[in-house]
Amino acid sequence: MSMNKEIMATTIEHPAENKVEPELLGLLAEFNDPESLMEASRKVRDAGYNRWDTHTPFPVHGIDEAMGIKYTILPWIVAACGLTGGTIAISMQYWMNAVDYPFLISGKPLFSIPACIPIMFELSVLLAAFGAFFGMLGLNQLPKLYNPIFKSDAFRRATNDRFFLSMDASDPKFSEIDTGEFVKSLNPNHVEEFWSDVESPKLPRNLKLGLSLFGVLMLMPIALVAYKRSTVTDNPRIHIIPDMDFQPYLKAQNTTTIFGDGREMRPHIPGTIPRGQYKDDNIPFYYGLKVLPEDQDVITIAAQDEAKADEKKPAEAKPAEGANADAQAAAEDKLASLPWVTEFPMPVTDKMMARGKERYRIYCSVCHGLGGEGDGLVTLRAMDLQQGTWVRPASYHTDNVRKQPVGRLFHTITNGVRKMPAYGPQIPPEDRWAIVLYLKALQKSHQVDADTLTNDEKRKLRDTK
Repeated sequence: MSMNKEIMATTIEHPAENKVEPELLGLLAEFNDPESLMEASRKVRDAGYNRWDTHTPFPVHGIDEAMGIKYTILPWIVAACGLTGGTIAISMQYWMNAVDYPFLISGKPLFSIPACIPIMFELSVLLAAFGAFFGMLGLNQLPKLYNPIFKSDAFRRATNDRFFLSMDASDPKFSEIDTGEFVKSLNPNHVEEFWSDVESPKLPRNLKLGLSLFGVLMLMPIALVAYKRSTVTDNPRIHIIPDMDFQPYLKAQNTTTIFGDGREMRPHIPGTIPRGQYKDDNIPFYYGLKVLPEDQDVITIAAQDEAKADEKKPAEAKPAEGANADAQAAAEDKLASLPWVTEFPMPVTDKMMARGKERYRIYCSVCHGLGGEGDGLVTLRAMDLQQGTWVRPASYHTDNVRKQPVGRLFHTITNGVRKMPAYGPQIPPEDRWAIVLYLKALQKSHQVDADTLTNDEKRKLRDTK
């Protein structure tokens, strides 16, 4: 009795290991030439087998038809992915622009198909490319890094000078005996079976260590980003390629300690002329003067309500009211005595008049009004606020302004007057003269009696928009 217990205990402590039996995966037939393989493929196709394949060292024309391979559905996958990408793109842009964050820009529609075409094209191509790439891998059951058929020594010649036909044992019609006899009837060189592997599937120890180390290294950037996002530091970021991130730049209209005059905006260098802007060759056109006076500084005088700022902090200095009035009166006297031109220094045409009207409405009408009465929208708003800092623009139809020569009006646009800033840097000389021409037309329109006009002139005025 005790002996039987000992035997049983020994059997329990050391059970017999279950050996994995190899499984038949299919049959492999070898042929000498592509013609024999083609004929065998037609017979296998006609016999009704579905899971089988051919292996050749080079493409064999007609093998697809002999095997009965159907046309691939990959183009439909690519088309579906492309349409999906286009639908996502147009839906995303409609939601962003017309629903979630509508933003009106110059009267343009919130949603427009032509504006969406670039993004639709890019996303359609992107998803179509993904569909082609991953669809091809899926339809071909790739990646497949190993196949037991590779253990066949004869199969190595599939890339050289032999042609093979493989029958998969998972085919519903496959039978070890019947299929074997059928394959032998195809007159191959020889037929062999290929079996599943019975070796241990364990990975090598060195490979495990390498994969573990690679996984740890891949987690380090994610952990570093998470750490940086959850902590606060006083140290600046590390810029491996700084480019122009730390360039020294200054903001306009501010003070600085870098320059002696305290200004960040630098004045023009005395005695220098920008290339292509030499103006003395056409003084009437560029200055509105017949000749330049000996005291050439007077051409840049603008009677504005500004005084010299403090030399140390000019941006914070306040103008002196008494001195400003005297300076303005002196500037007006100098300007009145200059030899202004009374005729336009360029040909007057209908195109110039239309250009002047367009530029006037852009730059001048906001303050002076469409009719030049000094009742623009900005002026009306400023007068309603009554903050005491707004000087209403003078009407163009007063005797003082109407009697000014065209050169003086050109100078006013160029250099400004009182609260009006200088528009010389913004408006080219040609457009300034066009504005003066339209301004003179506005003045003349208030001085003409309608009864003195002919019927053709009245009709032209009515038709003019």
